[in-house]
Amino acid sequence: MQFSRNQDTIIIDVMVTLLPLTPALVREGMAEAGFGRCFVVNDQLTNLLADYQALQSELKLKKIPDGYRAQRKIAVRKNAEVKFDIAPDAMTATATIVAAWGGAPVSANDLVKGAQEYGISFGFQKEQIVHLVATASRAEPGVVTTQVIAVGRVMQPGLNARFEALVAGMSVRVNKPVMISNSRADLRDFGVIPAVQLGQGIVRRLPPTKGVDGINVRSEVTLAPPGTPIEWNNGEGVEVSPTDADLLIAARDGMPRILDAGATVDEVYAVKKVDLATGHIQFRGSVIVNGDVTQGMKVIAGGNVFIKGAVEGDLVESGGDISIGGSIIGHQVNVGTDEEQYSTVVKAKGDIRCTLAQYVKIECEGDFHAVKQINHCDVSARMVVAGPEDKLTGKVVGGHFYLDLGIKCGVLGSPSESSLQLNINRRIDPVAEKQQALRQNVAAVKVEMEQIKSSIEQMKKLEKSDATTEHMNAFVEEFEAQKTVALAMIEDIKRLEAQRVALMIETAVIVKQQMFGGVEVHVGSEKLPVKREYGPSQVKIIEAALKIDPLIH
Repeated sequence: MQFSRNQDTIIIDVMVTLLPLTPALVREGMAEAGFGRCFVVNDQLTNLLADYQALQSELKLKKIPDGYRAQRKIAVRKNAEVKFDIAPDAMTATATIVAAWGGAPVSANDLVKGAQEYGISFGFQKEQIVHLVATASRAEPGVVTTQVIAVGRVMQPGLNARFEALVAGMSVRVNKPVMISNSRADLRDFGVIPAVQLGQGIVRRLPPTKGVDGINVRSEVTLAPPGTPIEWNNGEGVEVSPTDADLLIAARDGMPRILDAGATVDEVYAVKKVDLATGHIQFRGSVIVNGDVTQGMKVIAGGNVFIKGAVEGDLVESGGDISIGGSIIGHQVNVGTDEEQYSTVVKAKGDIRCTLAQYVKIECEGDFHAVKQINHCDVSARMVVAGPEDKLTGKVVGGHFYLDLGIKCGVLGSPSESSLQLNINRRIDPVAEKQQALRQNVAAVKVEMEQIKSSIEQMKKLEKSDATTEHMNAFVEEFEAQKTVALAMIEDIKRLEAQRVALMIETAVIVKQQMFGGVEVHVGSEKLPVKREYGPSQVKIIEAALKIDPLIH
């Protein structure tokens, strides 16, 4: 058999004999003739074989001479085909190439030109385009290859004005979920206590940024909203530099403390220790205690509190952070009664740091860090960290915790399986309370709607008149108004539910070494009792359920 090409059509020329002709023989002949990658048209192949069998019959009957040759169309040569698709958000575009059937492959230039004709004009990915056309050119005929060839630029809103601390030891607190916090701190001491002198720079305000406009693959632009400027909101002891409106300087000597949009410089009160000889300390600025706070004593400060020794006193309260170089040791009061309390309370607007805490009530809006151990404490905090963050060897034994984000420690619980309650709902509970209040309001509105509906049904039974029609219309309007209110509240409930779920996902319990039974974790309405010992573990929301997973280092 012989093969020839007429433009893109492949023609077979076969001599009719009494030998059989099969699809395999035809394909083998095409391959030998150099047309093996062409597309065999099944209908044409079927017709060829049928015609050949009919001609064999005629050959046997001598109706056609020996050496009779038949010519038929058998295959076509197809160039590679390319198709394009733009994602619904127009931020990505893909190209799909069907490999050529003996025809020409798609070149990179052809692909880009075709994409532009399709409406793709921005974000072409050169390496991916080259990889796609190379892969498709090597592929077997008809093989489909798809690749992203263009990616839009995501709009990035401008950053609001930010504040940068200029004094060592000061920090701007950043609210990050426990799972993604990579900060490290040496909690074994609080180092040099920050101090400033008159005229010294304290905080620099970084101006807002313009942001980056978004562009989709169709070159449609989404304008980025610029960041918002933030005015200074300062406390006492600071002033804006007369030569630089974005620089905050000290107006007096003292201890600097970061505020939400500025700073304050506290006056400093220093004392060797706090005992019966000094009496309670109440100071509007910052307090430095170079020794211990003894039993029964109180330290109340408007600024930061630095205690180099141990705390056994009744109360340490701060308008900023509390750093304690030693331990906080208290004991339980009224044990076994409804008024069970702790003898020692430590409260802060910011973070609390110590070496060890035992039988203490801790309340802080920031994080609670203990270098070594937390034993049977009642803690309310954003997050708890036991141990230096680069090692996390600290232990948490017993107690009650009411947290925003979670806890990170080396060992959680104890072999004796003493009760340890982790309630990670401090941010979630207010959302749930709002939802419950809205549900109650929706229920009340539904009752009122049912009453209005009943009144409308009764009005329908009355004899029609202008008065009854007017009353009925008034009821209908009231019903629709109540319905609108109910639907709005239902939407608010849904929005709050999305917020609640997002907050739940941010929570996590990270245990680097061991977790024992007796621990109970609450997140939202989910409750997980730990009933056996685990190795390195994490407890978090997975697929809407609270689960324990191995912690991968």
